[in-house]
Amino acid sequence: MGKTQEETMNNPFIPQDSKLHALTRAEEENCYKDMKAKALEYCQLPIKDFVSCSKEHNVTVMWTCRTKLKEMNNCLNEKTSQVELDKLMLAKLAKKKLEQSK
Repeated sequence: MGKTQEETMNNPFIPQDSKLHALTRAEEENCYKDMKAKALEYCQLPIKDFVSCSKEHNVTVMWTCRTKLKEMNNCLNEKTSQVELDKLMLAKLAKKKLEQSK
């Protein structure tokens, strides 16, 4: 009548011969830190431009440096998107699978 425990535990989307791999929370946080570091390295020029502009214009920084701020934010948003994080996490997961299969 009912399903056995083994039938209940089987997931049809995961092949039976494969092992399920996942990243730990610490590994996910390391991926996030790596993504931020790569974004800061990639966006050095827009960041430096905005910082130098903001040093020159203390009070009026929001009006005079708006374009440089937008350039910096666009660069950082592009490099810290969920897609970039997913790429790093998938690469880390693939590396972890290789290490475990050895």
